[in-house]
Amino acid sequence: MKPTLLLNATYEPLTVVTWKKAITLMILGKAEAIEEHERVVRSARDTFTLPSVLRLIRRVNAPRTGIQFSRLNVYRRDGFECQYCGDEFDFDDLTFDHVVPQSRGGQTDWTNIVTACGPCNRQKGDRTPGEADMPLLNKPKRPRWWPFSESAQNFDKHPDSWRPYLWT
Repeated sequence: MKPTLLLNATYEPLTVVTWKKAITLMILGKAEAIEEHERVVRSARDTFTLPSVLRLIRRVNAPRTGIQFSRLNVYRRDGFECQYCGDEFDFDDLTFDHVVPQSRGGQTDWTNIVTACGPCNRQKGDRTPGEADMPLLNKPKRPRWWPFSESAQNFDKHPDSWRPYLWT
């Protein structure tokens, strides 16, 4: 079943919840459906269209902390794709690469690290992408927000109905 984007009462994205949690929030009167999937589920007495986007009725305080820099989060940001060849890999088959090599003062941060497969990382070596004639597919940047869930690694593959409520 498809997940549901949960928004605060002010339409700020909070998290992603399962369809069961989404239905529960609606039944309890704590949230309203803003967008819906085409699929329905049935109980003994009721039929529910699965919500794609839910908005809480009351605002909750949800402090925003920055997304922690980690290998997994870099891979998630880049969609588990090598940023040089564009191929998709499993976690264990990826490395991360310094765009500006550390030997030249490159930092280990969101704006200088990209996901790379082993062969591309070795081919680039201790050079910049321009020197290695290996242009980046996407410029590395610090992610502002995304829901960490099983589907977070496929951020660009979320339902189109979520796009108006997400910022990147």
